[in-house]
Amino acid sequence: MITLFLLVSLISFIGSLHPGAVNIAVMQATIGQSRRAGFWLALGGSLPEIAYSTIAIRSLALVNPNTVWFSLLKILPIPVLLIAGLIAFRQKKRAVPIAQQPSAFPFWKGIVLSSANPQLLPFWSAVWLYLHGTLLFTPIGPLSQWVFSFGTATGAFVLLSGIVWLADRYRTGLLHYLNHSRLNRLTGAAFIGMALWQISQFL
Repeated sequence: MITLFLLVSLISFIGSLHPGAVNIAVMQATIGQSRRAGFWLALGGSLPEIAYSTIAIRSLALVNPNTVWFSLLKILPIPVLLIAGLIAFRQKKRAVPIAQQPSAFPFWKGIVLSSANPQLLPFWSAVWLYLHGTLLFTPIGPLSQWVFSFGTATGAFVLLSGIVWLADRYRTGLLHYLNHSRLNRLTGAAFIGMALWQISQFL
């Protein structure tokens, strides 16, 4: 279970590297308001990972693993991870305004921004199927499902907390590194590598 938790946390951490809406909002809250506001927004931005990953797992649990449909679903991670990787590779730098209207409720702002991410449900569905029976463990059962879900939030929160710390320390200088193409390439390479591994399981 520890291996599953650490692996899912790592996948979530890498998936959160690219400068998305939550990352930028956390940096803005930290610089424009306080480190406390940044941490609250980071926490709110991490929790929807639990909800979406739980919905993904429960939805996939409705499919009988002994049917053809489940076998077809196991192919799903390949296009999802490939598309996620290509999107990360092609993501361009964008101008990010530091000045913003201070939010009185950064926690809820984080929840709203993260919940509006349309990629979470298909992504965590693909990762669950990717892990299902392809590694040294098979993530089945209620305990492993909760470990998986909390791992998704933990990885995101660790990354966002790192952004808070760096933004508080380096202020606007962090923007150059957060918006660097190398982070997008690292994320893209990781997802494409996972897709290639999944392809190798069918050969």
